[in-house]
Amino acid sequence: MSWKQHERKTALATSRFAVHLDQVVRPDGQLGEVWVTEQPDGALIVPVDDRGRVGMVRSVTYVHGEIVTPPGGHVESGESPENAGRRELREEAGLTARDWTALGSIALMTRNTARLHIFLARGLALGEQQLTDSEFGMTLEWWEMPEAVNAAYDGRLTLSGASLGILLTARHLDTE
Repeated sequence: MSWKQHERKTALATSRFAVHLDQVVRPDGQLGEVWVTEQPDGALIVPVDDRGRVGMVRSVTYVHGEIVTPPGGHVESGESPENAGRRELREEAGLTARDWTALGSIALMTRNTARLHIFLARGLALGEQQLTDSEFGMTLEWWEMPEAVNAAYDGRLTLSGASLGILLTARHLDTE
């Protein structure tokens, strides 16, 4: 059995996201309501340099305060996740990468349509950051991989995608 939507009311719609209230029939046959947030996908890039260090960006966000995370952001309309990753890596970290490896795509929440596409980027070249207005003050830091993995486990990386990206990268590099 599966869920079946029989009516949708849009409570809020902007150029970036929409919030819907769906009237549904649950797998057990009962009627129910589900709030669904529709958002664009995201791309998270874990840049690893020739010394095995991870490029992380530090910024101050409106909701979570100061965070450290691998570079990443929204996939724009008509843009592939990898191209979004290339753009975000250049904007936030000032990096370009020769080699790209897709590490997976995940849903972060059950009632949100966005998927996070995670990439490992290697063969790095450092250039100038191209920060947008919302990225003001973002700085690039280089972390040793064991420290990044420890930060994923002990909660210093507060965004779930950041932790998962680091752990997937560490596993991938260990199996090469």
